Amino acid sequence: MKVEREFASWDEIGKPVFEREQIYFPNKKSSLYLKSKNWGLTADHKISVISTKREMEFQPDSISEYIFHGFGGIIYKTENDTLKIYSTQKPKIPPKFESEIKVEIIEIKNNPEWIKLNEKIKSEYRKFE
Repeated sequence: MKVEREFASWDEIGKPVFEREQIYFPNKKSSLYLKSKNWGLTADHKISVISTKREMEFQPDSISEYIFHGFGGIIYKTENDTLKIYSTQKPKIPPKFESEIKVEIIEIKNNPEWIKLNEKIKSEYRKFE
């Protein structure tokens, strides 16, 4: 029995861990989703997406989703029908991202600017990690 339990816990090692945050836009009665997938033996791989799809588990789709690689984190803010994303990465615009919500990517190029945005989290901005 003890060996069976030990092997069962080994099955969990390296399995992807998924996170999802829904961002609702009441004026459009529509949502976008920030989703992340973290995997690897030491959980050292991560990918995050902006998606119109609600499903928690996902495979990134560069045709219909904005894709961010790594652990940099995403700071965001909503304004009317626009999702403003602040990131150290500037992903390619997916050709078939179909949403009434506009996505504006603002690339943060230096650490002091990133630190300043982090100080505004909870009051004006939110962070997705």
